[in-house]
Amino acid sequence: APVTVNGHRGESVDIRCPYESGYESYSKYLCKGECNIGNKNIMVESGSPAKDERFSVTDNKTARVFTITITDLRTDDAGQY
Repeated sequence: APVTVNGHRGESVDIRCPYESGYESYSKYLCKGECNIGNKNIMVESGSPAKDERFSVTDNKTARVFTITITDLRTDDAGQY
């Protein structure tokens, strides 16, 4: 189900993304807008450097939740991910 996350310019937000058992070893990523394989809208992917260092991803494989953190929020960060 979609999740709404609110934040204020200059602050940071965490986006928690639960996943099903069996996906623990898969890469986790966050796209801005539509997310298609090979799409250049990937903001951050686990195991790879982010396009923008303000985006990071951590994966709690025991709880099966990965968390995207966006720091130093900017107006242009608004939108659908």
